[in-house]
Amino acid sequence: MRPGELLGSGRSADVYAFGPGRVLRRYRDGFDATGEADLMARLAAHGYPVPEVHRGAEPTPADLVLERLTGPTMAEALFSGAEPPERAGATLARLLRDLHALPGRIVHLDLHPENVLLTPRGPVVIDWRNAEVGPPGLDDAMTALILAEAAVGPYPLAERVLPALLDGADATLPDHLDEARARRAANPTLSAEEVARLATAVSLIHRLFTGEPQISL
Repeated sequence: MRPGELLGSGRSADVYAFGPGRVLRRYRDGFDATGEADLMARLAAHGYPVPEVHRGAEPTPADLVLERLTGPTMAEALFSGAEPPERAGATLARLLRDLHALPGRIVHLDLHPENVLLTPRGPVVIDWRNAEVGPPGLDDAMTALILAEAAVGPYPLAERVLPALLDGADATLPDHLDEARARRAANPTLSAEEVARLATAVSLIHRLFTGEPQISL
């Protein structure tokens, strides 16, 4: 079966209609999605909210065939006013805690409002390409840093999401901010302008988390 209508595009992948009730997510760089599909199937078996994976229907290894979900992204709901920032932050914190409570020490490392769909069955987490085994504090730091980048850049609304996220975050989050910043800086999909905002974003997190600013040079 060939992919149908293009439904959306992210920084690294495109999503197409793919028959009744399904979508095909294709990485533009040819990244092999087999491991991501395996992980999502394991998470679903533990009851974690991910899209259902349809194995064996993938045209290429760079493809994921997933259930077609309905509902806006958390980011869309925030900007439309349908999702209060405080509730969004609390939801992100809960999704991270629930993930870290599962066996295997899996961390998402890219869990932010554009990667959460607000569906009739509740929030569903997508885009597991960056997932690996690691400490919860790093996962929380990555989410906080992505939000802080947005807050000190073109989306100041994101700052209102951060307090509730940080209230529910792992206590070791500040210890992992340097690594989170280095990972973000090395991300090839970030623009030079976005990388330049990282120091200010880290300082914002320190101010909100500890009450004291820290300037990262």
